[in-house]
Amino acid sequence: HVSEEYLSDNRKREDKEEEKKEEENRSVNTTVLLNHIRAQCRKNNIPTSWVDPHHPGKSETPRLILTEQQYAILYVSNPKTGSTSFMKFLMRLQGDNRDYDEMEHVHRPKYYHNPQSIQESQYPDLGLGDVIRDKLYCVGFVRNPILRFVSGFRNKVLRMEGSGFNRRIYNALGSHTATEEERFRTFLSLVVSGQITDPHFNPQWRPMRVCSFPYNLLGQVETSHEDIRRMQEDTGTLEFEFPGSRTETGKDNSSTLQEVHKYFDILTESELGDFYEFYKWDFQFLGYTKLDSPNFPYIDLDSENFW
Repeated sequence: HVSEEYLSDNRKREDKEEEKKEEENRSVNTTVLLNHIRAQCRKNNIPTSWVDPHHPGKSETPRLILTEQQYAILYVSNPKTGSTSFMKFLMRLQGDNRDYDEMEHVHRPKYYHNPQSIQESQYPDLGLGDVIRDKLYCVGFVRNPILRFVSGFRNKVLRMEGSGFNRRIYNALGSHTATEEERFRTFLSLVVSGQITDPHFNPQWRPMRVCSFPYNLLGQVETSHEDIRRMQEDTGTLEFEFPGSRTETGKDNSSTLQEVHKYFDILTESELGDFYEFYKWDFQFLGYTKLDSPNFPYIDLDSENFW
């Protein structure tokens, strides 16, 4: 007799194989994606040259950059796109052999094994010449704004309500709404109206400098396994295991994708319209699909769903 455990493990392996094939088909090549992004930026009169218009001669860098010198990796951190996992990966490359679960507080520099912020130390005035001279491999990740928002809500509101870093969010949101879904609706309203501003919920295109930064790989969270494999091949780091997601490591019972309709189905047409308008440029520049697209949540550069 075949055990239930064997059948379950076999189904999981088959699901992973299907997921891998899907990612291979859905992942958008960085050159193709950047060509689309920059065409959209030029169309909307946003500079695509890597120069800070307010400081001639100085490049306009992304919000947060980290480097790993031995493998010449320049990582552009984007909240809610796997940045915690990537920072742990950088720590592994720099010799930290602890289990990934034991690496805590990775977003607090004093706890890092040795990652450097280029803006603060190694490259105070980062320019294209620095990238070329040091042969830096520039990598960052983007995410469908819908999934990114739901992930942020689950992480920064539901899991950490009323504590530490998120106290101001908690105070703004309050706890008067009856259900989780209604709290989501209230929170969304506060974000898109500008009453809550936070890097985890702000549109990602501008702090990522997608219109101008010289990415070697602009990966997508939706196809992260494929994109991470490509990054490791390019940088010679395949021997190092990359950390799994919260769902893969058993920290979450359900993925963000499985939770999307639970939250977005309660929104009115007006509320959904406000959300799409707030993240308009993330959808337009990055080519991400909306909820009603058969290709959701992936990038679809053939879509006519652009403003």
